[in-house]
This record gives sequence, structure tokens and C-alpha cells, in this order.
Amino acid sequence: MRSAVLMTMLVVLMACLVHAQGVSRTGKRDGARVMSAAKNVPQSTFHIRNYKTKRYLAFLPGTLVEPTARSRSSVTKWTLKRYQSKLYSINHDHGSLKKCISARWTNGRDDAAVMWQCELKYKKRDLSSISQERADLSMSSADGDQGLEKRYAPIDWRKQVWLLVPVHGKKNTFKIMAYTHLYDMIPTCLSSSSTGGTSSRGGTVLKKCQAGTKDPSLYWTFYKA
Repeated sequence: MRSAVLMTMLVVLMACLVHAQGVSRTGKRDGARVMSAAKNVPQSTFHIRNYKTKRYLAFLPGTLVEPTARSRSSVTKWTLKRYQSKLYSINHDHGSLKKCISARWTNGRDDAAVMWQCELKYKKRDLSSISQERADLSMSSADGDQGLEKRYAPIDWRKQVWLLVPVHGKKNTFKIMAYTHLYDMIPTCLSSSSTGGTSSRGGTVLKKCQAGTKDPSLYWTFYKA
């Protein structure tokens, strides 16, 4: 009897921990609603400003993307590229490296948007195209005998594409929602907060949301560059 009670308590505890990390029993339904609400938009270059804070999304050297810029400049220019219907990458070139906003996985959840090299081919990917892309981006390590190909695995394409859900009544304004884990975890939106707060530089926080969430801090207005 005691063992049965302990087992039941363990199952409940595990369920609570999984739910706390963002896994959702309604994930498939929520994901379908997000996909239905998302829209196709023209591919172009934009300045992207948060509706609540009036700050622009800005690229900072390294892996940083922050919603902190007060005015438009070269660091706030983002290229929206369609990967497939309703799925877009948000790109910013950094020298010879092509970077795009990517969802970071930390401690069992997608916690932030950061900048990684963009590995999307915008066409059917195969092993040869991935290998060629790695060759194009290869660089020497400290000991000079290992490049990027050997140092880490290819980035999951789902981390580098996003959905745009229009905000009703607000022109060219959208929630920017992550596609990764859309159907098995609570959906996430690009927020107005930096991961480092006001004291240090970091990425941009991904906040739990739904297709119908009404939160101005999650709204982004796209201005043609």
C-alpha cells in the first residue's frame, strides 16, 4: 500500500516538473491555433520596434540580439526571408557570416532569442548541402586542425524559423512566435525584455504565450527599411 502511494506521488511530482518546464498537454491544439493564425508577409528588410517600449530590435556583435535600440540604424535592419509557407527567418549579416535570430534551449525550455550562423538553405536540405554550408563557414580552431564541421552538429532548422501572428487593429504589427517545440510545449513569443536585464548584455527573452495572447510587450511593428 505504501509503495503504491509513493509511486503515485512520484508520478504526480514528475508531471509537475515536466509541466513547469513548459511541456503542454494541449500542445498540439495550441500549435495548430498558432499556425492557423500566422500569416504570410512580403519578404523585405525592416526595422522592428516593440509596440510597448518603442525600442528597436538590434543586433550586437557576437550572439546578441536585444530589444534596446532607441533609434533606427544599420544594427536595427533585419531581412525577413521566407523558408516555407508561414515560416520566416529574421536575418542580419555580420561580415562574411550570415546570422539569423535563433531560439536557444536552456534548462529544458526555449528561453531566449540569440544570434547564430544561419544554416537555412531555403530549399530542400540534404547531407551534401549541409556539408557544403559547413565548408563555406569553416574556420580554424586554436590548434589549427579542426573547423566548425568537427566542432558541433548542424543547428536544427526549426530553431531558426519564426511565425508572424498579426495583432488585430494594429497595422504591420505582429507577435513573433518560435516554431521550435510549437506542438509539444507551451508556445513562446519574442518579448520586450533582454536576458541580461538592465545591468548586462544578453539575448531577448522568449515568453510563454498563445495565438490569442493580448500583451503589448509581445507586439512588434515592422517598418520598411
